Amino acid sequence: MRIVGGLDVHRAQITYDYVDLRIGEECRGMIRPATRDKVRAFFATFDKESAAFALEGTTGWRFIVEELRRAGMEVHLAEPGETRARRGPKRRAKTDRADARLLRDLLLANNLPESWIPPDHLADLRTTVRLRRARC
Repeated sequence: MRIVGGLDVHRAQITYDYVDLRIGEECRGMIRPATRDKVRAFFATFDKESAAFALEGTTGWRFIVEELRRAGMEVHLAEPGETRARRGPKRRAKTDRADARLLRDLLLANNLPESWIPPDHLADLRTTVRLRRARC
């Protein structure tokens, strides 16, 4: 991988932190608002075959995974509880930048606690059941 990064996903914005391993350049920032179009435009700036991103499996992860796959990038979904445990003792206030950097560093170190990403047909079934249950 040439580019390795972490994404901290929230409803209003997505904080990113990535490094280009070829030249050692680090980049961080925000995608705001956190919409499919903005995310798609952000991922379009990368070389398809050479980027890997990690994000936690919290609310909003699915459309990010879909867009990463659509862009041809490698995607890693982190288990939130294990990721928090690997942060170690908290010395300072936790920020979105710190979360994105932690995900990036764990992915670089091959120490990311990965969650299973269901295939599209199973994710669609889960959504159908969840929506049906909500209407009852």
